[in-house]
Parts: sequence; C-alpha cells; structure tokens
Amino acid sequence: LLLEEQNLRLRSLDNAKSTFLTTVAHEIKNPLSSISLHARDTSELLEEEPLDFSLMQENLRTIEQSVMRIDRIVLDLMDTVSIEQGRLALSLVPSDLSGLLYSVKKDYCSHPSSKNNQLVLTTQSGLPEISADPERLIQVVTNLISNAYRYGKENGHILVRLHSTISLTGEPGWQTICVSDTGTGMSEEMRKNALKGYVSADKDYWRHGIGLYVCHQIITAHGGKIWLKSKEGEGTQVFFSLPEEES
Repeated sequence: LLLEEQNLRLRSLDNAKSTFLTTVAHEIKNPLSSISLHARDTSELLEEEPLDFSLMQENLRTIEQSVMRIDRIVLDLMDTVSIEQGRLALSLVPSDLSGLLYSVKKDYCSHPSSKNNQLVLTTQSGLPEISADPERLIQVVTNLISNAYRYGKENGHILVRLHSTISLTGEPGWQTICVSDTGTGMSEEMRKNALKGYVSADKDYWRHGIGLYVCHQIITAHGGKIWLKSKEGEGTQVFFSLPEEES
C-alpha cells in the first residue's frame, strides 16, 4: 500500500513537471516568435526606399515589449523555485504606495501599448507609509498591469486605484490597490483557480499563470490579502490589501 501511494505521488510530481515545462515553453515561445517576426520585418524595411522610420520604430517597440515580457517570465520562474523551497525573502522598509504606483505608471507610459490602452491612476491623498518591500510590490503591480494590457481590448483602459480602509474596531487599517481592465475576463472556475498557477484566459492552452501565483505569495508574505473579481467578456479586477502599522 505504501509503495502504491509513493508511485502515485511520483506520477503526480512527474505530471506536474510536464505541465510546468509545457507551460513555460509555450509562454516563452510567443514573445520569441514576435521578436523574430518584427526583426525580420525591420530588416526588410531597411531595404526599401524611401525608409519608413515610423514602422521600424513600431517594430522596435514591439521587440522591446517582448524582451521585457521574457524578463518577467524568467523572474517569475526564479521566484517560483524560491517559493517552493521556502526562500522567498522580503526587505521591509517604510514605503509610500502612492509614490510606488506613480513610478510604475511613468515606466509604462514610456513604453506605449500596441493596443493603445490608456493607463489611469487614482490615489487617495495623505496615506501613511507602510512596512513593505517596494521592489516586490513593484513586481506585483507590474505583473497585474502586464496581464491587463495583454488581455485588454483595443483602445481600452486600465484603471489602477489606491485607497485606505479604516478599521471600525480600532485596529490598524488596510491600504488596497485595485488593477482593473476591460478585457476578456475569466470564467468562474478560472477565477477560483487563478492564483494557483498555470491558468490563462487562452482557451487553447494552460499558459502563464505563474505571475499571479507569485503575486499571491508575495502579498501573503507581507501579511496581506489578494483576490479577483471577473466575468467572461466583462474584464477583470485584481485587488490586494496590505496592513497599515499601529499608530
């Protein structure tokens, strides 16, 4: 009986490894294909007269976005290994979430979206600093905005909001960030499993849900909470809350 249980566990681990490798291979293949396509197109444009600099610049922006996407995938994979080995480390310092969000928005505005989506940021003024790892939180917000861009509709908008919730029991409050999009949305089953990994709105593949899984682990490590609201065809809202310190 013990041997049978061990064999079942080994088969389960082997299946999980196969799913993981298939997921990663497919996820990295997409941006690599985009890089190859746009690099080849740019090479052909260089042989034409007159030179179309606007098209070449657009190709280069797409290549840059694909490279950034691969970089995020690799970072998420490294973090997944650290999480599974219990080595996810945080460097906690007093952090201003409003300033953090504005820095992320500035970075994204310097890399225009090919879908012409508009990023809108609203923050509540006068919020106190919280104890957090700013680099990890930038990673979380960047992941969520990247997903929103990826599944957003053409000429849509992505809204990032920050507000504070005051506790009625006298305990410290919570600061909540919400990233919402006007994209494809998720089925109820997908929404329930979205923070567990290997989940995608692409119906043909189990794709890169690793990013949401890593976000979940980072927020949980901060003592926070993360959850989703989504319906198919109506977009997705991802919320996460972090505790304020006692005054």
